[in-house]
Amino acid sequence: MSKFKTTPPLVSLNNINSVSEVEIRLHEPLIIKPGSRKKRIGLQILNALARLEVLLSKEEMLASSETGVQNLKQQKYNMTEIDNTISVLEASLLHFEEDGSVKKDVQTYLTELGLALLFPKSAKRLVVPNLASGKVDALAHFHEMNVHNQLVSISLQLQQDIKLTNHKYMAHQLALLYHCLNQAGGHFIKYKSRVELHFDAIKALTNSSEEPQLSSEQKQWLSQLTADVVTEALFSGRPITAMSQPLAAYLNNISEVKDEK
Repeated sequence: MSKFKTTPPLVSLNNINSVSEVEIRLHEPLIIKPGSRKKRIGLQILNALARLEVLLSKEEMLASSETGVQNLKQQKYNMTEIDNTISVLEASLLHFEEDGSVKKDVQTYLTELGLALLFPKSAKRLVVPNLASGKVDALAHFHEMNVHNQLVSISLQLQQDIKLTNHKYMAHQLALLYHCLNQAGGHFIKYKSRVELHFDAIKALTNSSEEPQLSSEQKQWLSQLTADVVTEALFSGRPITAMSQPLAAYLNNISEVKDEK
């Protein structure tokens, strides 16, 4: 046998049994921009409050539900999650201001930042004084955004379905669009009359056979209507509605970049 095979190596290259995991930072910026810290913590606060609001809503449901009252394990778990979320929120609020700034209590922060109005259940649990009642909380904002999303989705679906050779369910889809227009209200009310003018004729057509098809004029009308609704919802450039103003104000606040001296 060769001596090269029996002689021990001068240096062992595999003396490490384990390799520590490499920390990946691909999504982090190389240069931290001014104000980015405030924005990052501000979003953490928003996330914690949104989670707390859901947990508190769940707590209310468990308290009023017969099965929830009986499930003590689930109630206890939810209470633990609430306490943990409040701890995260309080820690984030303490780091919100720049170093050297005067620190405020949680209640003051929530009031000054407009978050007490956005998350009323959380504000009540955190004993924020002088809570104002209103219908411009985060839930109202998401409800409005959901209605607008439904309007856009139905309109885009109708534009695709116009190209089909069978328009059997077109009247049903128009009824859904009309319902969403009614829910959206405001600037979308004007489109209701345009639907009403053609709905009866389209409904009669769709009931006339198993494979009805809209006329060229009806297709052109529906294409223009849905295009106008999508434009109104996404590209009107209209000022933010009252429902979304508190959330927009907060996001603008945490996104502000202060000039470095």
